[in-house]
Amino acid sequence: MSGMERLTRIQLEEATDFLAHELPFINTVDLVVQFGSGQTADGLLDEEWNRLPLQHMPHMPFEESLANHRLEIIWGTLAGRKVLVLAGRYHMYEGYGRIPCVLPIWAAAHCGARNFLLTNASAAISDELQPGNFLCLADHINNLGVSPLAGLQHLLNTPYIDMTRTYSPELRDDFMAAARKTGLTIQSGVYMANLGPHFETPAEVRMAETIGADVLGMSTVLEATTAHALKARVAAVSMICNHATGRKASENSPTAEILRESGRRLVAAIRAWLADGASSLL
Repeated sequence: MSGMERLTRIQLEEATDFLAHELPFINTVDLVVQFGSGQTADGLLDEEWNRLPLQHMPHMPFEESLANHRLEIIWGTLAGRKVLVLAGRYHMYEGYGRIPCVLPIWAAAHCGARNFLLTNASAAISDELQPGNFLCLADHINNLGVSPLAGLQHLLNTPYIDMTRTYSPELRDDFMAAARKTGLTIQSGVYMANLGPHFETPAEVRMAETIGADVLGMSTVLEATTAHALKARVAAVSMICNHATGRKASENSPTAEILRESGRRLVAAIRAWLADGASSLL
């Protein structure tokens, strides 16, 4: 493994200590929200206590996101809950390896985070999904060609992880109920992560449909698997921004307008979820 592919216990402790030093009371965090492509944390929190670049976390690349993510750590409150926001993420296709994808999740969990909401932008395979719709993940297919845990069992309590319930039904149902009250069209389904940065060919889309995928993306499964392995509960939401290649005659790339409007509606749904009490949170 390269240097960026190896994570030692000392390196993890340094990343964890960074959060503990920069974010007062992080050990009592109620929810971690990680935003993906085309999404913004603007307007999410009621009160913001601190904001700093994700690149300042020890053992992260000091590079800008090739996907144009803002890459910020934001700490504050929403509806009386302490919320850690990871505004943006690194991806495997950026060439830095697994660790920058999963270290923020791992460090947050080591600080005490037990609930994660991961979000992303995706392309719809299913004819029932249209741009502007949302999908809560019930399961995923990892086609990234790598596990976030391989070679890192020394940091886990058990070397083998049961993936039967990677995504918490309680968090998913609770969030979906609150989101629908805001007018979101949302259902549950299966997300397939491919390496990228290119989009899938029509044949690859047909293969993904055959094996059970509803939407396609390039992220989330490494983060979700890591949080699940660390005994945290995970919910994940895809905002549908375009049709997968070959599904429609129209343009298959997401538009800035759809990304912007869907991101705004996602923030409103998260706010509504916590304002409703988010009873499923531990």
